[in-house]
Amino acid sequence: MKTLNINDITICYQEWNIKSPFKLAIAHQQELIKLQFEIEGDSKFRSADQQKIDIPSGHYQFIYIPNAKGVLHYSTSRKVLDIHIPLDHILAFLSSQGLSEKEIRDHCNLRHFSFFHNARQITPQQHILIQELLNHQYQDEFAKEFIRIKTLELIFSAFKDNNVVSTESRWRLEDRNILAHIKNYLDCNFQQELRLKNIARQFGINENKLKNAFKELFHDTVINYVRKQRVQHAHHLLLHSDMDIKEIAYISGFKYAHHFSQVYLQHYQQLPSATRQSLNR
Repeated sequence: MKTLNINDITICYQEWNIKSPFKLAIAHQQELIKLQFEIEGDSKFRSADQQKIDIPSGHYQFIYIPNAKGVLHYSTSRKVLDIHIPLDHILAFLSSQGLSEKEIRDHCNLRHFSFFHNARQITPQQHILIQELLNHQYQDEFAKEFIRIKTLELIFSAFKDNNVVSTESRWRLEDRNILAHIKNYLDCNFQQELRLKNIARQFGINENKLKNAFKELFHDTVINYVRKQRVQHAHHLLLHSDMDIKEIAYISGFKYAHHFSQVYLQHYQQLPSATRQSLNR
């Protein structure tokens, strides 16, 4: 493993020799912000609330997680380059190169966990930059400056050609702020009976705009997002309480136990009763 700290940037290159797939539980109290290049191998992250980040071999992702708690899955040997950099630092740098700091910051506020919807393929030019960064022949302060410049080139290359805020730019800042408040409202009130018409009226937004903007900004429909919140809450209660399954369904926002069982089966590939029984083995 090679790790180098230059000002506020930490560059870490690792080669993992993995003989068999394994899982690694993590729990970070501080923000996890990094640009991860999965040069060889792959990595999968599943958060405690079922958010996921998948980075296949030859791809990269910009990761932004306020509190990283979950499980990492590794299936094969890896070569990976991680670039850790504070959010304010990366925003200032991208802004100085002509990208919109405001749009990128709004995007981070809307989409925690991963910046790009899907991991992006490492380009030939990025492969060259990575090789130059790892295999240079320079020494001392000149080496640090060379690595810093190549690292900034990599960071810029990840954002400049990807049109990362094109979807967000379709919607006015006022609309995006309203959608962020609505998402927070759903996170806190998913157990209640929720209707799109009432939510739109409460937040002063057109119902069609609510449906379309929510799906584009958060890559899910309002209905499906609420359903996921409910079933995840129910799963937590199944694992950590002695409540009856029907009571758990009702408390989590499901009117009927049989509907809860169907949704739970789709999400966790087993019935709630099977999850409960597994705890008693």
